[in-house]
Amino acid sequence: MKAHIIIDFTKAIGKKNPYFFGSFIEHVHRCVYPGIFDPTSELADEDGMRKDVLEEIKKLKPGTIRWPGGNFSSWYHWKDGIGPKEKRLSKISYADDMIREEYHQFGTDEYIKLCRKTLVEPYITVNAGCGTAKEAAEWVEYCNYEGKTFYASLRRDNGNKTPFRVKFWEIGNEIYGDWQVGTKNAIQYSELVNEFSKAMKRVDPTIKVIAVGMGKHDPAWDRVILNTCWEYIDSISVHIYIGRHEYFDSFGQIYTIRDHLKKMEDDIISISEKKTAKRIGIALSEWGVWYRKGHKDDLDEIYNLKDALVFASAMNLLLGFCNWLDFTHQSMLVNCLGLIRTKQNKIVKQAIYFPFLLFASETGDTVLAPTVLCETFSCKDYRYFPWPTFDVGKDNFQIDESRVPQMHNVPFLDVSATYDSKENSLCIIVVNRHPEQSISTSIELRNCKCQKRITASVITGPDVYAENNFDKEVIGMETYQETLKNHLIWDFPRHSITMLKIPLEAKNG
Repeated sequence: MKAHIIIDFTKAIGKKNPYFFGSFIEHVHRCVYPGIFDPTSELADEDGMRKDVLEEIKKLKPGTIRWPGGNFSSWYHWKDGIGPKEKRLSKISYADDMIREEYHQFGTDEYIKLCRKTLVEPYITVNAGCGTAKEAAEWVEYCNYEGKTFYASLRRDNGNKTPFRVKFWEIGNEIYGDWQVGTKNAIQYSELVNEFSKAMKRVDPTIKVIAVGMGKHDPAWDRVILNTCWEYIDSISVHIYIGRHEYFDSFGQIYTIRDHLKKMEDDIISISEKKTAKRIGIALSEWGVWYRKGHKDDLDEIYNLKDALVFASAMNLLLGFCNWLDFTHQSMLVNCLGLIRTKQNKIVKQAIYFPFLLFASETGDTVLAPTVLCETFSCKDYRYFPWPTFDVGKDNFQIDESRVPQMHNVPFLDVSATYDSKENSLCIIVVNRHPEQSISTSIELRNCKCQKRITASVITGPDVYAENNFDKEVIGMETYQETLKNHLIWDFPRHSITMLKIPLEAKNG
């Protein structure tokens, strides 16, 4: 099978936010305890954090890590998680529809230490369920204020002389849902957002505030928030999960992400014409592949190579929304839907770990628009199907898939291209979604010249349903260099993700 890719440097989509690819941790199941914080592990550092997990986070280079939730944030009172650990009280968490005990051993100071140890920017979700604007503003004061006020002094008393300078604050989580503590309608929530933002920005006017959105789930919700809160917010969020057991149908769900984001873009543009000149961005503050386990399970999904191919195709798509999309938080970082899984003294990299590594650490700051000519396949078209679309337990949402129409002309090769202005290099990421055939591809570069020595990283495994486990990692990434002879022709292996890093001869802008 053959294909052709054209990358023209005059066809740039836009600039990518440096925090674009991030992750998410929540006090749920085994994510924070013991995935990140486990003083009983022989791998724990002086702060009780898993050193092996910290090292993997540093390699992954997420732009931000969203915390403390998730549903958990609608219950969480941040003052319970500061001060001497022996004085922090254990409490029942009723953030979800099951009882959990929260020990408050990992709080604001520990979270900031995690971010500083891994060189990640913090992103905090405040309690908009049973919390108050006063409580949120005091949290900003604790984190960011330099003066001699009570909460700034309390931060210093707790061992942090310099402010944390947390830039990004999301007001609540899925507050529209009846599964949430403190469910609100759009009007109630918009009034809350304005009061929270006003109080928080009076403490620190430099922070960025993100409001809860719904995207295509309920566009009317977003329009109320945008119309009412325009002057008080900097971004609006959305949560999207995808996943299917069937191989080709899994790729059809990626287009639900496109429809959500496009709908939000259109609404922002339309409403901006009636408002003051201001840019409102989009935060995909939770997204991921999730279809095997429900909330009451352990959420320790074990991903296969098919899931990694879907994951990489979704990340390719997300890059195309760089002009409006500021953050994408993969859900989650450890154990629960995790990039990595942990045991007491062992770690395993999941299949989706490797594409995240490439996109977060290797993609450039300018997103280009490649043209791809290749053979295609058909799959189910979930764009017009009810939300949610992931199939926990296959029939958890009583979905009659016989009514789902077919989508045709989906290319086997899925491609993104970015330019790194600092390195003066081109990064091409290609997902070969064909389960059985490699694809020989000619790559045509226009309006630039490449050097002969290129670096390739290839992610693959023995078959599309292969998984990594604690005994053996059969899915991995091989990196090597090759010297080009004349034309750039590349053979993309079956069911693989390939990154080509190509140094350029002359500076491109």
